[in-house]
Amino acid sequence: MKVKRIIAMLFAVSLIATGAAGCSAEKDGDRKKEAMGRYVEKQVKLPLKEDEEAAALIEDGEKGAVLYSRNKEDGTYKAYRYNGSKFAEEDASWLNSAIGTGGALSKIVKGEDGGLYALYNDEHAMPHLVRKDGGKSQEIVIPDLAEKDSNGIYPLIGGLRVDKEGNIFLAVPVNGEVVMYDKGTGGKIRSFQGNQFSGLLAMPMDVRDNRILLAGSDGSGLVCYDTGSGEVKDEIQYADMADNGIIRLGDSDDCIIADSNGLHHLTLGGSIAEDLVDGNTSALGIPQTNIMNLVQVAKDDYTVLMSVQETSGRTTHEMYRYVYDKEAKTEPSHTLRVYGLEESAAVRQAIAKYQQKHPDVGIEYKTGNAGEGTGTKADSIRALNTELLSGSGADVIMLDGLPADSYIEKGVLADISGVLKEVGKESELSDNIIKPYRKDRKIYQIPTRYGIPLLIGGGSMAEAFKSADALVDYMQDHEWDDVMDQVDKESLMSLLLNMYYEDIVGKGKEIDTKLLAKLMEIVGKAEDTGDKSLSSVTVWGSDEEQPESDWDVGKLGSLDKKDMLSSKEMKGIQGMMVPYHYLRREGASPSDVNGIFIPHDIAGINKASKNTELAEDFIKMLLSDEVQSIDVENGFPVNEQAMEAWIQSLEENPEEGDGLSVAVGKASSDGEEGEATGEEIITFPHQSEVKSLAELGKKLTVPVQKDDIIGEMILDGAKTYFDGSRSAEEAAEDISEKADTYLAE
Repeated sequence: MKVKRIIAMLFAVSLIATGAAGCSAEKDGDRKKEAMGRYVEKQVKLPLKEDEEAAALIEDGEKGAVLYSRNKEDGTYKAYRYNGSKFAEEDASWLNSAIGTGGALSKIVKGEDGGLYALYNDEHAMPHLVRKDGGKSQEIVIPDLAEKDSNGIYPLIGGLRVDKEGNIFLAVPVNGEVVMYDKGTGGKIRSFQGNQFSGLLAMPMDVRDNRILLAGSDGSGLVCYDTGSGEVKDEIQYADMADNGIIRLGDSDDCIIADSNGLHHLTLGGSIAEDLVDGNTSALGIPQTNIMNLVQVAKDDYTVLMSVQETSGRTTHEMYRYVYDKEAKTEPSHTLRVYGLEESAAVRQAIAKYQQKHPDVGIEYKTGNAGEGTGTKADSIRALNTELLSGSGADVIMLDGLPADSYIEKGVLADISGVLKEVGKESELSDNIIKPYRKDRKIYQIPTRYGIPLLIGGGSMAEAFKSADALVDYMQDHEWDDVMDQVDKESLMSLLLNMYYEDIVGKGKEIDTKLLAKLMEIVGKAEDTGDKSLSSVTVWGSDEEQPESDWDVGKLGSLDKKDMLSSKEMKGIQGMMVPYHYLRREGASPSDVNGIFIPHDIAGINKASKNTELAEDFIKMLLSDEVQSIDVENGFPVNEQAMEAWIQSLEENPEEGDGLSVAVGKASSDGEEGEATGEEIITFPHQSEVKSLAELGKKLTVPVQKDDIIGEMILDGAKTYFDGSRSAEEAAEDISEKADTYLAE
């Protein structure tokens, strides 16, 4: 059961009534007073010098909070007391005496007993716990911290708390357990089971007044244990907490949660959440940020420390206060509605930045996959079409996967060429990306980011993909095992649909049934082996059974199969890491795919919008330097200055210490899992590689902008040929008939 939500202080957007424009102030006693009071966001300027980075923020009761920093050059620490308005440097010698050179601070807390405690890892990655003792520190020996697991790894601790008796609580995210240790012996007293957070180094947990609160093991909410008995004391039905959440117990039976969804107040034993601040419209929800600490400086005054991952992979830090302001309007004066078929990190980024500059404008962001029902994607599109054709609907439409050409033909979209002209006065936009969208000197839609599909490896084999007919001819005398390693029919069909979409689905939206049947026949030659044998390079951060892009087809970097081809879509710096590691190792160069680029976050304005000016401002924000300069792995920027900033943020020779270690090995001959023979270090791409890819991107002129419904019809229809239900010709004809019916609606 999901928690019921109420927006008590309407910083948020999702429940704003459609068309709300605020209320006028009381006049002549016959008008209602405008509702006032909500939490407002204020960024705090950190006192850090150029060689410092934030390390932790702790609450210090009535004395405010203390920010700890680390010198990036010599590894020493400083402390800065924050009283809600300014910082004052304090002594941190106790921390430096404990950690020394080679160590790294992990957690620091002020215990309920009034003591300061720090958890750090030494140069061997072994965790140590210390307590401040004057200007020095005293180690608290906990034998479990010195025990390695079967993989030779010391415990990964995701949370530290100390109760009023001085007992230690350590959270282990990988098994969701919090262990309570005796303050004197370091022995285990008891443990409390919460939810697992595999792969994360943080775990939401708090201890106060003989209670411990943590995420429940079934993921449906929070569970509160009595630390003395180990029994469950209370629960909160709350299934909406993000993985990066931080929880804090209050003085009474309540708690505060800060996560990427916002700042929330909950009551133990209840199922109602007050959304004090909405993540969609604040820094809390900005992609590439991670909440490090949450402290309450005073009543209705919360401070959050965040880490921010930059495009280069480096980490910076920001701090924000969320303070209740009784003079701020509860409801925004205007509401801007944004719709997209699927969630977009770039749109979230733009919403948060836009809201910071326009706090009087609420933004309602809805998606077709918002979980508001059990309907299909086709149902979502039909519902949207009904709204748009009736003269209503969202103000800004993100057109990815939607029938944009049909909207243009029916006069649904407004001309935004004037908006782009204004943006062009401040920043140069990629003309090769914009030009294909000009129609009769007007522009009705604009990709704000774009992906670059590449064919990697295979020598001259890429020539076979230059056209659909060329590939059909080539595959008459070849098998897919000679072309791509570890492919299946469904992913291959999706790839060929991407490559030849404009040929299969003509400009008149008529299916070329003969070509489609030929492509299904050559795809049908593929063997669905389900082979998951070990490759030379394992893709980091993604499940290879579910590629991040439907352009990602073919195993990359098999040592036992040379000259094999793979297709990959480059959508950001991190996504370049594995493919370019392989290209660098093999001394190979990537090939573009017939001049194709993949438009992402395609923005348009509803011609019937009554908030045209706000909608235009939002598109300007999507195209702005501050939004485009952030890599959210959803495409490269169309803003040339932002792309140059991406390039300049990188190093030509990245250090291996900042890279990723991946397993390498050869596949087994019997299709079983192969044997790992070593490791390779994968670094961020070199500056020259990103620059070269950007130059290639400037030459691409063919957008592949699919109608998702037609795409699904083709893929579903092709399956009826692959399973033998129909001939290729029959399947193609059936697809064509369904597409005609859909387009006529």
